[in-house]
Amino acid sequence: MEWSSVRGQFELPDDLVYLNNGSFGPSPKVVLDAATAYLRQVDANPGEMLSVYRGKVQETKTRLGAYAGMAEDDFVFITNVTVGMNMVSRGLRNLGEGDELLTTNLEYGAVDNAWEFAARHKGFEIRRVEIPSPPDDAEQIVSLIRAGFTKRTRVLSFSHISTKTGLIFPVAEICAAARERGIVTVVDGAHAPGMIPLDVSSLGCDFYAGNCHKWLCAPKGTAFLWSHDAAQALLDPFIVGWGWERDNETYLGNFENPGTHCLALPAAVAHAIGYQESIGRDVIAARGRELASYGRAVIGSIPGTRILTPDNPALANSLTAFALPLIDQERLAAELATRRIVIPNGPREDHTWLRLSSHVYNMPWEIDLLAEAIGAAIAG
Repeated sequence: MEWSSVRGQFELPDDLVYLNNGSFGPSPKVVLDAATAYLRQVDANPGEMLSVYRGKVQETKTRLGAYAGMAEDDFVFITNVTVGMNMVSRGLRNLGEGDELLTTNLEYGAVDNAWEFAARHKGFEIRRVEIPSPPDDAEQIVSLIRAGFTKRTRVLSFSHISTKTGLIFPVAEICAAARERGIVTVVDGAHAPGMIPLDVSSLGCDFYAGNCHKWLCAPKGTAFLWSHDAAQALLDPFIVGWGWERDNETYLGNFENPGTHCLALPAAVAHAIGYQESIGRDVIAARGRELASYGRAVIGSIPGTRILTPDNPALANSLTAFALPLIDQERLAAELATRRIVIPNGPREDHTWLRLSSHVYNMPWEIDLLAEAIGAAIAG
């Protein structure tokens, strides 16, 4: 693959070093063109929006289901994983007074907030398992979570890929351990679709929320919520709309028709899938590991730096986090701005946290430029 030619397939300016795909993945031009065309078609005759675009969205569901290993009747389009995790945390019928939710210390802040809010209103308790950064191996992660189960644990919520460190959790093994105890599993899959090959239905979880706008590089505001048929009965609707029926509630009826929303965006997800398939999912995952390995070597060699992400390819891919020596934040921001580098970072108690998340449009020289900016900030 000639990676230097891929950059031109995106709208990114030549002088911008974008190393924050973990927050927002830029869409390839072919996806932007499709989404824009769909938006124009919708406004050319809004009265046809439902009849025409429901069909297009259904076609995309078929495509996404095949891409991510999901039966079409088992998932719905949503706007983002935060919404999906709210739908589950607020809607689960088996969590109440005296019950317990188990989660970890490596979860996304908004998802933590969703569970905290639900706990306040439903009366259940939240406990956290401390996962080391990095852990020794997959077995250590499973053992720590298994040891966290109690008689009151009803639900286990954890990330497929941690937003804080890039750790890939051994999802299937964790879910199998929970299933032995009758514990419902809820997986935050925000970073998995498009970063690594994904077969949701084989993971053994009860609920899975995934973003399309990150590593799949689909339009912003596209995601999905999946659950298998037995788990669907555990969930009350988050928004009651036209699909709800008093005497015949169904999963799709409860969640697939929340009212007027932009159908052009999920319709364009099919084009993002097509773009990734033109490169190859395994090729993309391998490129992610290659750039991450280069980043660990270059950034990790800065004196005083600790790498928070495992180098085991089974436990990490395109997202790597670092604990740098504590750097003056204004100085670091200035050095990054001078070189037009976009990357999340921030001060912690005894270090500066930095997260490198590259994709197919990135090149190794951009990581070299990042190292130069960090070195200049440290030197003052």
